[in-house]
Order: sequence, then C-alpha cells, then structure tokens
Amino acid sequence: MIQFLVQGSSINPYRVSFILNEGNLSAFCTCPAGKHGQLCKHRMSIFRGESDNIVSNNKGDISVIRDWLSGSDIEMAIHEIAEAEHDFDNAKKRLAQAKRNLAKVMSL
Repeated sequence: MIQFLVQGSSINPYRVSFILNEGNLSAFCTCPAGKHGQLCKHRMSIFRGESDNIVSNNKGDISVIRDWLSGSDIEMAIHEIAEAEHDFDNAKKRLAQAKRNLAKVMSL
C-alpha cells in the first residue's frame, strides 16, 4: 500500500491510498466524494502523475502508482472516460452549430 496526504478544500489534508493486491489495483480517498464511492480529483491527479497538492514527503512514489496503473482495469476505465469526454465535446460543437444554423434559417 502507498498513501499520500493531499491538500484539498478541507483544512486537513485527505489521505489517498493505493493498494496493489495480486494484480488488482484499488484506490481510496478520504475526501467526501471518495468516501461516497464517487470519482475524486485527488486520485485522478496522482494517476495523471501530478504532485502539486501532495503534502506528504513521498512524491517520488507517484512513479510507482503510474507503473501499477499501466495495463490495469482502472487505466482502461480512465481511457473510456477520456473517449466519452471527447465524444461529448464533439456533440456539444455539433449542437452549437445546429443551433446557429436554425437561427440563420429562421431569420431568412
């Protein structure tokens, strides 16, 4: 297990824990979102290799977490989110263009 203390919006830092057990990677955070089983930015920032908000003295352990992430189910789920966000951004652009087109043809 590797743990980080990450400064978030609370006065006290959140504890972000990563566990690799028989090839299965788990990640936990004590922030409100993490406690409720939701995606939190603290875990994601460490997965992305960011250390800005880490206040513990083990920033070097981020490289270990990134190694653990490689090829894991979590990595595949992160890629799925990235693809969905890309599709969503494209859909928003198409919608904006369709609205501009409607406004244009209504004013002819």
